[in-house]
Amino acid sequence: MQKLLLSLLTTITLSSHIFSQENAIKSYPLADYIAPDIKYKTLDLGSWIWFQGSDDLNDFYSNLNLHYYEYLNTKNHQGITNALLVTSFNLNNDDFNSATYLETNINLGYFTQNRFYNQTKTFWGLHGGINYEFEPTVRKSDDPDNFDIHDQSHQFSFTPYISLGKGRVEPIKSARQAMDILISLKRYNRLSIEPNQAMIDSLARVVNRITFKRFYDSRFKRIYQLKELDKAIQSMNLVDTLDMIYFANLNDIWNYARKYQRGSGIRFEGGLIPIISIEYKKINNPNAPIVTKDMDNNYGIYGFVSFNRMNPVSYTWQSDMMIDLTFGYENAIEKMESDANPEIDRTENSYFKAMLNASWQFGYYPNTRTFAGITPFMSFSLTQEIDESNSNIAGANTGILFDAYYYISPKLRLSFDAGLFYGDNFDSSAPTPFWNVVSYSELSRELSRTNNLFVQQPRLPVTVYDGLYYTFRFALTFAIF
Repeated sequence: MQKLLLSLLTTITLSSHIFSQENAIKSYPLADYIAPDIKYKTLDLGSWIWFQGSDDLNDFYSNLNLHYYEYLNTKNHQGITNALLVTSFNLNNDDFNSATYLETNINLGYFTQNRFYNQTKTFWGLHGGINYEFEPTVRKSDDPDNFDIHDQSHQFSFTPYISLGKGRVEPIKSARQAMDILISLKRYNRLSIEPNQAMIDSLARVVNRITFKRFYDSRFKRIYQLKELDKAIQSMNLVDTLDMIYFANLNDIWNYARKYQRGSGIRFEGGLIPIISIEYKKINNPNAPIVTKDMDNNYGIYGFVSFNRMNPVSYTWQSDMMIDLTFGYENAIEKMESDANPEIDRTENSYFKAMLNASWQFGYYPNTRTFAGITPFMSFSLTQEIDESNSNIAGANTGILFDAYYYISPKLRLSFDAGLFYGDNFDSSAPTPFWNVVSYSELSRELSRTNNLFVQQPRLPVTVYDGLYYTFRFALTFAIF
């Protein structure tokens, strides 16, 4: 009985000691972490092929994309650049309508964020993007009542953001990874001493350095990274038992744990957004023959004010607030002509537009396997047509988003996101800052996926409906090798 009580007391004491050390590691002030210099570049080439068919319809899709990505985080410059070349090909045989469609799409894009800082954390910024899209479509029909169609579409847009601001958001991923490594080693009783804040800072610097070092062979990169982590841990005398349990934990946390993108800091920013957009379409029906030409030109200038506050409340909780207001003038010109009507039909409209977006995300990060987030948001729009009527249209879109992730096994992942929304005459065409959460256009959505390094980004609906609507996505991902 005495041996049982002694064993139970020892277990309780050891568990209490481990729990106490875990809490000491988790108390590291993430909000005060300042990331070392980061300079990182990648170039990715990818493609996919997709077939779909039935008795009357056969579809073939293919895609080829080239993506250049650059990330800088130094004392005087924070910058993110994405350059994209995306091509797609679609062949559609429609036996029911005796028609064949051939569609090609070529998209070139360059998008960037750049903030140049001085000693007082004030900055000037140059952001925005250039995008060109070419889409030729050919429709051939065996039915004489259905004309063959040759359609060409060119779209060009240029949207720079010129800004001034104060404040800075720091990425804290490296510090959180260092904490996760130490917590894992402590749970398996491999830490010989309780790490202090200076030790966690030192390990976070190593994590930052080896994360953004490029290798052309991922196997050698993994060996290098584990070797550098082991060297740093041993140099601080944090481990005195170098066995398989120690190395297995180090490998598991580094190579398989989720690396969450979180940020810390407050940033105020305001500036100007000039916009230029040109769209040209030409439709040729050779059997008619009818040629239709349509050109849309949009130009204008907007002002914007943006606020970001990202707060790692603790090891587990994150609270992020984002607010942006855009307002300005836009002119839209549409020209249309055809062989049937050689005179040009021209319409011109001028608008004053404003949009206010506000969101607040609460993120829960209990460990390296699990994330859950909830994001309530509100958005309001105002569109005034500048003519004799001066008609106004006010709209709103509000809702709540849910986002979750779970690591089931080293090869199996589960992710889930959903949202419930309400829309009423909402106009999403004003150019809201794409680095904030609430973005509605397809372009802004794609940019937010690739550019936002400092917050877990919820996926927002691209199409805004009137009335009550919802989104839901559930995904399982399995790594074959």
